[in-house]
Amino acid sequence: MDKAGRKIRAAFEGLQSLWNNNQHIDLQSVETLTPEDFAVSEIACHGFPYQPTCLAYDPVQKLIAIGTQCGAIRILGQPGVNVSIRHPNKSSVIQLQFIFNEGAVISLCSDCCIHMWNIRLKRPEIVHSLRFTREKLTLMYLPFQSNWLYLGTEKGNVHVVSIETFTLSGYVINWNKAIDMSQKHHPGTVVHLSECPSDDSKLLIGYECGTLVLWDLKDKSVDSRYQCMQRLRSACWHCDGKQFMCALSNGSLMTWTMKKTTEPTDLVIPLSKLDCKSFNSAAASGAGNTKLPEGETAGSQQRVQAAPSKQFYRPIDKVDWCTQRGSEDLVLFSGGTPFLNSERPPCITIMRGKSVSVLEMEHPVITFITLWDTPYITEEQDCSAVAVLLQNDLVAIDLKSEGCLCFENPYSMNIHDSPVTCCTYLSDCPIDLIRALYAIGSKQKKRGYTSKNWPLTGGVWSSSPSSDPELVITGHSDGSVKFWDFSSVSLQILYRLRTAKFFEIDESCVRTDLNLFSITHILLCAASRYLAVSGMAGHIVLFKFNRQESSAEVPVLQIQAFGSPLYHHVSPDKSPANTSNSAKTPPCCTNTSANFSSLDSDSCSSLAKPVSYYPVKAKTASTKRACGYQTDLICLNAWPSLSLPEAISAMALNSAYGLFAYGTDQGLVVVDILQKCCITVLETAELYGTGDATSLRSPKGGAALNEKIASFDISDNRQSSEKQDSATSFTRSNTASSENAQHSSKAYVKMASKSMSLAGKPPKPSPRERTKCSSDRESLDSPDMGFEEGVCYLEFIENSSRIEQLNGINLWVGTTYGTVIPVNIKLPEQEQRLDSPVQVTIAGITLTKQCGFILSIGFLDSQCNMLLPPVKFFKELDQENSLAKNRVLRRANTLVTSVDVEGMQSKSDTLDFSSSSSSSGTEKKEWNVAEQYIVICAERSSRVLSLSNLSTTLFNFKYDFPFVQASVITFNAKPIIAGCFSSGRIAAYSIPSLRPLIDVPFFPPNLHCLETVKFGHQGTGVYMCSPTELLKFAISAHFVQDSKDALGSLYLPCVMPQPPKTNFFKELFNINSRNTVDRKELFGESCGKPLKNVAQRIPMQTLSAEVSQKKVNTTNEVAKARLALHERGEKLSEVEDRTTALLDSTKSYADQMHEIMLKQKNKKWYQL
Repeated sequence: MDKAGRKIRAAFEGLQSLWNNNQHIDLQSVETLTPEDFAVSEIACHGFPYQPTCLAYDPVQKLIAIGTQCGAIRILGQPGVNVSIRHPNKSSVIQLQFIFNEGAVISLCSDCCIHMWNIRLKRPEIVHSLRFTREKLTLMYLPFQSNWLYLGTEKGNVHVVSIETFTLSGYVINWNKAIDMSQKHHPGTVVHLSECPSDDSKLLIGYECGTLVLWDLKDKSVDSRYQCMQRLRSACWHCDGKQFMCALSNGSLMTWTMKKTTEPTDLVIPLSKLDCKSFNSAAASGAGNTKLPEGETAGSQQRVQAAPSKQFYRPIDKVDWCTQRGSEDLVLFSGGTPFLNSERPPCITIMRGKSVSVLEMEHPVITFITLWDTPYITEEQDCSAVAVLLQNDLVAIDLKSEGCLCFENPYSMNIHDSPVTCCTYLSDCPIDLIRALYAIGSKQKKRGYTSKNWPLTGGVWSSSPSSDPELVITGHSDGSVKFWDFSSVSLQILYRLRTAKFFEIDESCVRTDLNLFSITHILLCAASRYLAVSGMAGHIVLFKFNRQESSAEVPVLQIQAFGSPLYHHVSPDKSPANTSNSAKTPPCCTNTSANFSSLDSDSCSSLAKPVSYYPVKAKTASTKRACGYQTDLICLNAWPSLSLPEAISAMALNSAYGLFAYGTDQGLVVVDILQKCCITVLETAELYGTGDATSLRSPKGGAALNEKIASFDISDNRQSSEKQDSATSFTRSNTASSENAQHSSKAYVKMASKSMSLAGKPPKPSPRERTKCSSDRESLDSPDMGFEEGVCYLEFIENSSRIEQLNGINLWVGTTYGTVIPVNIKLPEQEQRLDSPVQVTIAGITLTKQCGFILSIGFLDSQCNMLLPPVKFFKELDQENSLAKNRVLRRANTLVTSVDVEGMQSKSDTLDFSSSSSSSGTEKKEWNVAEQYIVICAERSSRVLSLSNLSTTLFNFKYDFPFVQASVITFNAKPIIAGCFSSGRIAAYSIPSLRPLIDVPFFPPNLHCLETVKFGHQGTGVYMCSPTELLKFAISAHFVQDSKDALGSLYLPCVMPQPPKTNFFKELFNINSRNTVDRKELFGESCGKPLKNVAQRIPMQTLSAEVSQKKVNTTNEVAKARLALHERGEKLSEVEDRTTALLDSTKSYADQMHEIMLKQKNKKWYQL
């Protein structure tokens, strides 16, 4: 018998392996994707440049450039023109300089390199680079319409570089020749370089020690010297070229004239008379306006020479002296505020004649630049605005408006108003949702801006059509949620939602090290417009979109801490045998709305209540709610202790089923969003059991429960509730169905294969149960088992399988141990959906042997197409809402009173969902079994299994590095696995064979950035490349090519403005006449060769990856063409030989015919 059994078993295994091999062939045959379909590229980067350092402006092209510490450059033009470029070595950018109206930018980096960028391309590239090896560069200056760049060094020398060839000139201004012979100390680094507006041959050099030198370029000598008593921070010329102003480190401004070099003509401390208490908090627009006390002017301010001041002032970092046509001059500077014990806000000061205005800023000022209209420094300029670069913002101030109002920033630079904690990306968002969000969000715009248009008008939009609508949702640490339109390459704010206003912090349970309102997870059902948001305090808010305002109370569910046992309260006059209707179970989930309050303290006095903390309290009062997303349900999860926050780890929402599930580090909670009640609360260990999960730690668990299926209904007998203190307490009464009425006297609750007595003492598990539990845990193939198992992924889906437990609606649960567990969901009939409870049953099936956390789960049909759960569309919900306005709804497992009926009648937003797969408890549905597959993606491996044969793994692939983020997405209508490794590599694998399609380094190896990576369908994705920037990328070769066409142009051919006209008499008498110098003759070959090893040009060794690939492809094509040409030449040679032979034979034949003709020519016809 044993031999026969083994033979039969071997034959069966052979047939099964043959079937699996055929299945492998069929599955692999549907794959059509190849590695040639994939290419990784950055599409667009939006947000505020992280850690900005410098600012530059092109007055002709109307462009502005921002440099950062990480080597990035952001170039901005008119609204929509936003280009981000990055240096290859990621060195900090010290200074930027536009070549006016030439389509080029010069950058000075901290690694002593200068680079020239060509911005005429849609994606700017470096065309020249020069590295200094002996001295460290600190400053550069390029005069208007000059081809020679001045470079100041840390040693105090000034070098000259040709921007045409990017070569170093032999002309050098050494510091020892510039300073006075009597000066004993080194002047320090060069902090200022500028040419005299009236004489090109005079160069003003400012040193850190306070020495200023006017250098004559022709004579190579010092024209004049000026000595400040404090350290020099900045300097600027007046347009007449006769005087200049210096900003010093003691908060003073010093004015010098060309003729008088011994002492300044004016020395003032601008903010000496400013009342220290006049500093107010910054305005919402980014700047506040503070004026000096009445009667105090710039002319009457404190003179340093007159009386020494005991007050110390901050340094003035930068000063700019602007002239206005037909108006008084403007002097703008940053800093100079007095040092006080309390922190004072940073500011920009505007001095116009005798009036001084102080504009307070929200963030520290990095630098500023005036937006003038002409590039000619000798002309009186019409300065209408100033751009201020702050540490976390870019502000443009209208200088001609009353009160100096700010321009409304058209760029999406407020992503980081509050730090971003999480984000969600929808690449296939319905266009109707984006339009609705924009319509609602347009009403939230801030007021108080100037009515003028944004002053930057450079660049041009792309004329190519935009891509599919894409939506990005960001969660922030202050509890706010922002919706962004990221279609094509532009980013636009749509709507902002604040969640913190729905809660208040419980001071007794507060922790200072946690931001309780910080958003941790965001889940959006785009079809039904349901939105679920979870916070750090363990709270979840479910929102529903409404186009109109409403006013209603918010239902709140309080979920007790996991591990808290169910306690039963038995009345003294009732025996255990007669407690089927009187025994009450304090729910793990308590409804704390106006109609439902918590248990009475008297009724719970005999209970040993578990200790739990609710760090936040929900505001349930009826308030007016604005149109847009309105609160529909709030779930509060209790903390087991103040040191153990109950963080939400996963969420799943299905609008067709009307169910919402979320997981924590300890278990799973399923909520009915239609009946506003909690269905079940399960610990992770309880998921390994079998049976009805509705009775497992369920808030609806009562005395009369069936051993397998617990059925609940509304109790029509309200007398039992009247006997209790219904005014101050609420208990849920559950009555068994008529079929299970005979079991009502048992009054027990089944908890994860363990029974609990009415006295509240759980008995110890049996040895069999302990062995089963330990064997399940030991079978998990996880690299680290030192932490408690929690839920990390959830997915609702309707399955079809030969396994009976998997047929129907399932909630698939992925755990941190790499286990996948299905939970069966059974919905009531459509007519009874709002009256009957939802039944949750543990299937008893466990998929283990995964490595690490479960990151994503996908489902495929027999043709390997993605399976998606059904959804309810927003239009259908509106129709159902209109039909349910006058309908009195009854909540399952809820004692309905007259007050409840009135409250529910007033609700117009109650939904009535139905499911095509729902069936009654007695009927059995015949399933049309079709083959389905499950794709499980964990941290270190991925598997593909058939739902009809879970014991056999069809495909398995293990990774060398752990995945940080991974998703099962569709690419060209085919499913793939896309993810990012901890090493920063991005990878994609085909499904079902798990064949690698792409694996290249792309992301920075920063865990904070990698955790924000979100993949969308069709090969696009987003991630936070810095705390203030959101970057969009693509792994599709086709999309990368199309995105280049979607980019706009930075450079537009413009006519150079006409130079200012000179007055005939002024030119005749040499008044304000501008002396010009031939710089090419001065700095060219005539000055000699530069010293060796001072600077070396960096050759363009490597082109961009795209150009290199094109070069390789072109070389291959040329080689193929040469080979084809060679083969064609050989064939032509053969043809030529054959043609020559044919020609020879033709000639011989012609000769023969000619001879025959001559012979027969003279013969008569009769002689032939």
